Amino acid sequence: MRRIAVIGGGVIGCSVAWHLADRGMGDILLVDRDRLGSGSTWHSAGNITWKPAGDKDAPVTYMLETLDRLERESGLSTGWLKTGRLFLARDAKAMEGLAHQAAEAKARGYESRLLEPNEAAARHPLLDPQAIEGAWLNSLSGRLDPAGLIAAYAKAGRQKGLRVREHCDVTGVTLSGNRVTRLETANGPIEVDDVVLCGGLWSRMLLEPLGVFLAQWGCEHFYIICEIEPRLARETPSFISPGELIYGREEVGGLLLGCFDKDAIPIDAKELPKPFAFTLLDDNWDKFFPYFEKAAEIFPALSDAPVRKFLNGPEAFTPDGNPLIGPVAGVEGLYVCTGMNSHGVTLSAAAGHMVADMLAGTEPRFDACIYAPERFGEKADEEDWLKGRVAHAPSSYYLQSTNRITAG
Repeated sequence: MRRIAVIGGGVIGCSVAWHLADRGMGDILLVDRDRLGSGSTWHSAGNITWKPAGDKDAPVTYMLETLDRLERESGLSTGWLKTGRLFLARDAKAMEGLAHQAAEAKARGYESRLLEPNEAAARHPLLDPQAIEGAWLNSLSGRLDPAGLIAAYAKAGRQKGLRVREHCDVTGVTLSGNRVTRLETANGPIEVDDVVLCGGLWSRMLLEPLGVFLAQWGCEHFYIICEIEPRLARETPSFISPGELIYGREEVGGLLLGCFDKDAIPIDAKELPKPFAFTLLDDNWDKFFPYFEKAAEIFPALSDAPVRKFLNGPEAFTPDGNPLIGPVAGVEGLYVCTGMNSHGVTLSAAAGHMVADMLAGTEPRFDACIYAPERFGEKADEEDWLKGRVAHAPSSYYLQSTNRITAG
């Protein structure tokens, strides 16, 4: 029987493992150095945003299909709540861009509305209508519980024969010639035929001894949760203000506010304390406060709102803002699915499907060409170049194109 090991029990690894088990690909083993979800997934904001944007359309609609199936198969709730999302425009030019998005959504048959400022404020009680030019209400968006999603992937996978081994730290990948044959772990070796590395921040570090340099690097990434009045209903639409690089949503009646900042601060995974599981970095108000000020212009109640929590959790980014998904050139049996640029929850289903297609050798449902791990060539070896490029990756979601999946 084909032995396939999936390294990393975050939302990506759990999706990959479930997709492989669902197809009956062999003996599927999911290993995590701590517990499932202990890396980056647990501090995810859990937002899912659909946009009518070419190759970004189908992966998100597949994610929504998958949520329904997972809940039926596992009997567990993912916490999925379809709230819709307000895209806010603060000037006429930004409003023109939103009008284009609304027209594209309508052409695809999805409910979508452009709103006058007062109409937008009627849907979000904290919004100052004087602060915006208008808004686009994207109805096919919402949020979920990342821990619930992981539990559903894992339970549905176990029902199909998936084995899960927690507290199993993978320390190396052994080759015979140019083929993967074994994982070295703190608990002893594991013989394998294929390996899928979904190690997030730690993926690059694990493959460096093989002379494989993945074009990803960690960055500080943060959001806060504020106590707010009036308290928000759970169904309140989330929001994005692209020009201000901010996003937010309701969180237990309060307001979650995050940003995709310019000149993000690189983090070397090798320098993170051990163990780094269910762990956060120090608060960074110096970096976050300018974005908080912009948000308070749109949502004045923030100005004197108590901050319940500051979450600074590192994420793995790539130079072009696209993940690394596919086989590793020159190493047979080794695949990666990593560098998710803070939209792992949104892309988890499609990423798992892509990997399963690759290992099965079947016709791909999704085009993975733009995710090829080797697309940066030898530049991926250069740490200074890589850190400089990924520092601009978070803000590029909002600044470079309205046709990206919007993260956050």
